[in-house]
Amino acid sequence: MNVISKASHRDRMRVLSGKKGPDPRLIIIFTVLTLVLTAAVIMLWEKVLRPPYYAWVDENYPGVENIEQRDRLEQRGEHFFISVTVDVIVVSILLAIVGRKQQRLVEAHERLAHNEKIATLGQVAAQVAHEVRNPLSGLLLYSEHLKTKVAGKLPESEAQLIDKIIATINHLTSTTEQILNFARPVTLAPRRLDLNRVVPDVIQLLSAEINNHQIDTKLELHESPVTGMLDEPSIRAASLNLMLNAVQAMPRGGRLTVSTGATNGKLWLLISDTGAGMSPEQIKQLFVPFNTTKSRGLGLGMPYAQKIIEQHGGRILVESQQGEGTQVKIELPASEGVNP
Repeated sequence: MNVISKASHRDRMRVLSGKKGPDPRLIIIFTVLTLVLTAAVIMLWEKVLRPPYYAWVDENYPGVENIEQRDRLEQRGEHFFISVTVDVIVVSILLAIVGRKQQRLVEAHERLAHNEKIATLGQVAAQVAHEVRNPLSGLLLYSEHLKTKVAGKLPESEAQLIDKIIATINHLTSTTEQILNFARPVTLAPRRLDLNRVVPDVIQLLSAEINNHQIDTKLELHESPVTGMLDEPSIRAASLNLMLNAVQAMPRGGRLTVSTGATNGKLWLLISDTGAGMSPEQIKQLFVPFNTTKSRGLGLGMPYAQKIIEQHGGRILVESQQGEGTQVKIELPASEGVNP
């Protein structure tokens, strides 16, 4: 079972099993909150609303003959205000809790469906790639053997056709390897890694692409080390994919800004570009395998990066507006835990 299938299985178990019985912490919080709000409502009645209401009753029902009616109106008014107000508050709290639980359930189902779709696509693609890889290896051997046999016997223009065949086979082999790498399990070997050290190295790897696109780079690295227990090769690969996407989003130049930091027990890496940006629909499709708007590429860069980050217990957040660029934020736990 590959890492995507494992993630789908974990999400399915969470959705189907859930927690049995009420959450004691939630009951305590709800009870305390209800008592506090009830006390606040009573104080509001006693200090603010009761004096004018009693004055209105005395004014409209004066005299000894109306004393019983005044008492009845005063008691009913107090009871009605406090009970109705408290009921509205309690119901509102319950509706908020139910709405939050329902939203979490919907998100869990959506995540489960997404993971299952990715797992199915990955398995099918991996099977196809596996079946294609061996014939490609044979074709490459035959082509190189043919090139050796006809060396010096064909005109240069015809000999170049064999070179093109070999180049095409190598390209197809590279494509199948990308698919297999995406589908096969990733084994993490976490150790202490500083994101401030990863970013300059990845920028250096992309220097040729950055220069070709005439892109300005700006690094805003945190003054202190941004360190966590991370698998270095996979984090570098995920960061490379995300930064390459940002560079390719600015074919006519722009600015690439990469920032790091640590907040609330989380490490983060923010990649910003000034490219064309994306529509909400494009953002929804961003992590779907084999979905790409590029003339070249398989559309596996973002799904692969997401797989790596989620296996570390983190997440990728994307904000983008058409014409205003894109921000991709990686959040990783600062603790030493890594998802199995």
